Amino acid sequence: MSLDGRVAIDLFCDGGTVLQARVQPARAVALGPIVQGRSATEAIRVIASLFSVCGMAQAAAGVEAAEAAMGIETEPRTQTSRRLLVFAETLREHLVRIGLDVQHLTDATPEVALLRRAMTLPVRLRKALFPVGDPFAPGARAGMPGTDADRIAAEAAELTCAMVHVEAGRLPEMDPAAFAAWASEGSTAAARLAYPILARDWAMIGCPKEKGGGEKLQALADTTCLARQAGEPLVGAFLSAEGEGGLGARLMARFVEAVKLSGEIAAGLAMLRMSGIHSSGLRGEGAPKDRMGGSENTEAWHSSSSARRHLLPAHDEPNAFSGIGYAEAARGRLEHRVVLREGRVVGYAIDAPTSSHFGESGIAERSLAALAAPSRAELALQADLLVRAIDPCVGYEVRFH
Repeated sequence: MSLDGRVAIDLFCDGGTVLQARVQPARAVALGPIVQGRSATEAIRVIASLFSVCGMAQAAAGVEAAEAAMGIETEPRTQTSRRLLVFAETLREHLVRIGLDVQHLTDATPEVALLRRAMTLPVRLRKALFPVGDPFAPGARAGMPGTDADRIAAEAAELTCAMVHVEAGRLPEMDPAAFAAWASEGSTAAARLAYPILARDWAMIGCPKEKGGGEKLQALADTTCLARQAGEPLVGAFLSAEGEGGLGARLMARFVEAVKLSGEIAAGLAMLRMSGIHSSGLRGEGAPKDRMGGSENTEAWHSSSSARRHLLPAHDEPNAFSGIGYAEAARGRLEHRVVLREGRVVGYAIDAPTSSHFGESGIAERSLAALAAPSRAELALQADLLVRAIDPCVGYEVRFH
């Protein structure tokens, strides 16, 4: 069983121009009957197994919520180690999506060996950081990383250089002209994906016609990697005058985040080895700056779990405690809310980014409504690329009318 459903997308067109886009998110599955009465550890394990593409991010948000409800002050080393696992999972999704989209756009043979190595990164890092026990069990404690973790971090950097850009530090600062010149060389999968999009003048396709605003659109805020990386020069250069992003900006954000993540994993391992790691985890004195970007979303990783624990009103769930946890996944921000009574789940809910991104008036619907192409075949290709640029993990079907 999997909770990763499919999104239905209906495009009403006049030739190659979209007149209206309607997006129906996957049917929500009630978690209550699945996890009701289970221990927090069991519930988190079950939920992680039900999401095939972002299980570690789901588990990280779930355990943060559970520890908040249980009043467990998470050990900084464990908090940081869990965060690095989510980074590895997010990097995997970015690299795999880049590799597969190149094949889809150009019919090139995928770099199978590189993709297979990328697929195994999160699982291998999990084993290196938590050789014994479940890292997402409430109260889990991470040990000091060994040489295996360093080898995996080095491999993550090697794969990112091979698939995205050999000079990771240079990419976020490149201007569009320099990026286009580099992409034309076709030295990596990212270059081979970007160049035909730039050559066809598709960088701005899917850029919403109106600036997101109003209470409804604010509730459906974009939390994708574009939101996290919009402040980087290369990404910002592909935004519209109103600050909206189309296909080009979303691809640049994916490339930039991928190279940052490989560096963040190595930096996190170095921090774990610092003697007497500071109580605030990666934000301790002397800790490296968080390179995931300037988004306030990343602050969720560094907030205190105990500050989000509170006794629910008696008329709701007497003698029960609740907690909230967050994780920045490849597809966007996850929020888990759990209610526990005597260590057992009496309530569980997830706010998934796919629900908002692919909801009514969400970023996917507004972006798809802005598409126009000379032919229906070209429009179909643009729609596919745009959907996957918004969410690298979503299952979907595009129907033309």
